[in-house]
This record gives sequence, structure tokens and C-alpha cells, in this order.
Amino acid sequence: MTMISEFPLFLFTTLGGLAAGAYVAAAIFPDVDRKPKRPWLFPLACLALLGVGLLGVLGHLGRPERFLLAMSNPSSMIAEEAYWSIAFGVLMLVDFVLLLRRGTSPGAVRVVAAVAAVGLMCIMGWAYFTSYGNPAWATWQTLPLFVLGDLAMGAALWGLMREGSYRSGAFAAAFAMLGALAVASIALAAAHFAGLGHNALPFAAAVVLAVAGVAFGLLAWKGKLSGAAPALAFACLFAGVAAARYAFYAASIL
Repeated sequence: MTMISEFPLFLFTTLGGLAAGAYVAAAIFPDVDRKPKRPWLFPLACLALLGVGLLGVLGHLGRPERFLLAMSNPSSMIAEEAYWSIAFGVLMLVDFVLLLRRGTSPGAVRVVAAVAAVGLMCIMGWAYFTSYGNPAWATWQTLPLFVLGDLAMGAALWGLMREGSYRSGAFAAAFAMLGALAVASIALAAAHFAGLGHNALPFAAAVVLAVAGVAFGLLAWKGKLSGAAPALAFACLFAGVAAARYAFYAASIL
């Protein structure tokens, strides 16, 4: 697979979306263990993911001053993505500091951060849905491809960092449902891209990887594979969503 010109944007939406999806999962499914070891590690990891993703935005713009210029135009998609990213990042930082200093953080902080995360995921998808010059992107399939992919791999990250989550039948069921919906969104995008003459094989590989991720998540729920199942579930789902997103950006005409 050749390098895509929009790799910085791929980095931003994939890593930023991963952090956003993970915070949504964390807000809905609290820690199963009352006193997890190093609870501050989760917000720190998500902050790092978002930070690296934002570096991708700077790489896309070429020069830092262009980022400031983009921020001065609230109607631009990149400015809206930046606003939501900043809000989400600040809330994650608050969560991190509270957990580091006190060992606990009010549930409201994580809920509000999850709301900002949903806003970020939606605006990421909307930015490409409104790319009317590219028929591969300006279609309703774009929105579920982004949002459901972020939620599925985010839930897998939360399950990896809080392995006890898989002991909860509710989490396991939600994880399987999100994974299935992500697979469906990838398949729909593949059909749309194929209809326009684009290569759909990467989407097919993404479907296989995502299905494998769901299977490993169910094995984690059953307590199989000696604790390796959560890591395998995350690795496969992340790889599947990333492969689908890479194929999505490969259709760029920019």
C-alpha cells in the first residue's frame, strides 16, 4: 500500500478518534475494579494520542502559523476540529491531574469529556461528508465509518486498560454490538467505493480484522487465552479501523 498524501490527517482522525471513543466507553462503563492501579494512566494515554494526532494537523498545514490562521475562521472545518480537540484535551487534562493527585475524579468530569469526545468524532466525519468535490467522501456512509469506528476501537482500548471490563456482561455485549456496527459501516463504505471504481480490497481486509477483534473480545469475556484476549481484541480492531480509514484517504483528490 503506497503512502497517502493525507497521512497527517489520517494520523489525526485515527489517534484522536481512538482517544475520543475510549473516553465515551470510560464514561458509560466505569471501572469494574474499585481501586485500579495507576488510574491516571488512562487519561494520560488518551492525552498522548490526541497530542500526536494534533501534530498531524500541523503537518498537514505545513507551518504552525497556518494553524492560527485556520483557528481565526470559526466556519472552517479544521477550526471546528481544533475547538473540539482543545475542549476535549482540557477536560482530559483535568481528569488526569485529579486522578494523579487525589486518586479519584468526579464522574461528571469524565461524562463532560465524553460529550466533547462525541462532538469531536462527529465533526471529524462531518468534515469529509461535506467534501462535495470528492464523491467518495461526500456520502452518508462517511459518518458511520468515522463515528462507529472510533467508538469500537475506543471501547477496545478501554477494555485493554481495564481488563476487568470484560467481566461485565453489559460491556461485552456493547463491545460486540459496536464491533458489529463498525464492520457493517466498513462494508457499506467498501460497496460505495467499489461502485465509484476505487480499490475495495483494503476495506475487505479491514472487515476481517474487525471481526477478529470482536471475536477476541468475546473470548476475553469468557476468560480465554490467559489474559491475552483484550490485547488481541484491541490490536485487531485498531488495525481494522486504521486500514479502512487509510483506504478512505487513498481516494483523496486533493
